[in-house]
Amino acid sequence: METITIGLLGLGTVGKGVVTLLQTQAAKIARTQDFRFKLKSVAVHNLAHHQGDRLPAGTILTDKVTDVVDDPEIQIVVEAMGTIAPAKVAICQAILNGKSIISANKDLLATAGKEILQLAKAAKVDFFYEASVAGGIPILRVLSSCLEADQITQITGIINGTANYVLTAMDRKGQDYKTALATAQELGYAEADPTNDVQGIDATYKLIILSRFAFGQSLSLKDVPAQGITNVSPAQLASANQLELKVKLLAVAKEEKHQLFSFVGPAAIPAAEPLAHVNGVQNAIAVQSDALGETTYTGPGAGATPTANSILSDLLATGDDIVKGNCGREFNSYRKPAIAKPLTAVPQRYLITVEGTGNLLSIVSNIPTVSWQQQATGQDYWSGLTPVIDHDELEQLCASLQQSGQQVTFLPVANSWQTVPEKVKE
Repeated sequence: METITIGLLGLGTVGKGVVTLLQTQAAKIARTQDFRFKLKSVAVHNLAHHQGDRLPAGTILTDKVTDVVDDPEIQIVVEAMGTIAPAKVAICQAILNGKSIISANKDLLATAGKEILQLAKAAKVDFFYEASVAGGIPILRVLSSCLEADQITQITGIINGTANYVLTAMDRKGQDYKTALATAQELGYAEADPTNDVQGIDATYKLIILSRFAFGQSLSLKDVPAQGITNVSPAQLASANQLELKVKLLAVAKEEKHQLFSFVGPAAIPAAEPLAHVNGVQNAIAVQSDALGETTYTGPGAGATPTANSILSDLLATGDDIVKGNCGREFNSYRKPAIAKPLTAVPQRYLITVEGTGNLLSIVSNIPTVSWQQQATGQDYWSGLTPVIDHDELEQLCASLQQSGQQVTFLPVANSWQTVPEKVKE
């Protein structure tokens, strides 16, 4: 039986999960594969912080990345550093040294993935990154293998556990945003600096990766209109509930007539749809395709074991390629040019919330095109659902509602988008 030697960069939450699974699953791997894994070296930033960590016998702990990427015995490098620039340097050097790469680094893949993938292809090494999107959900392999023969038309994802936890807490407990975020941080569901999660940046990175697999299109950050959840109010969540909707941070990409429309931000989902019931730190991705219709994939989006499990899946695929002399195949070879368009610019329905202490009935009654409902107890706000309108009509509606000094907010209603090319605002 062949022994395949691994080097690991980073020993944080994900790195420790990889080490644990390599040890606990060693017997199963030996029974089901033609090879076994040996973890030779682990590179960390600070040796003192990891002296008590349990590593397999004989594993070298080092604070030099070069001890891993330049070691001629190491065949696969697992990158779990969680950075962009240092990780890119390390990965590129390892590839140039003929090593295959496994990574969970969605930030790096979204911003420099195309360059690294070309380098790996030229060097004839594997570069797999299943764990970069939705942690424990094997969505990239589903898209690249199981749905390879199907035509995907739309992907809608709840792919940031922090944002989903905060919105769930606000909805179920009536908390405001700051309180819900503080609780998430106390429980370890949110970082001390949660900017990437709550501003939609993390979800945008993941949508960029998903779009490459689903549509063959390499979106850039500027192509995806992204909003966060920091301004979502309890009144908006209550408005949604009144109208049988749920508010979620969605990442959406929709292909129609050689155009790829995208959006990341809070949106209202009809309660009858599966994504409306994905709560807490769970992730879910709904895929619409010609052959299967809609399929939904749910599971943990982060955490040591789920993410490490996806990395181990990549390791098995790479190990099999090494044994068979088949390294260098692309994880995703689908390419299909499309014009990038903002989904925010197309006609759609909106959830409108009007807040204030005045006579709101006289204000909303002047807008007969909107289906209004008053708050069940009191008159602090009214909830309304618009018909399908374009962005200019939305602005006119909000302006007319604000004439009496009321606070007016809006959220798009998921799957109400009408992506007709001639109606898109350039």
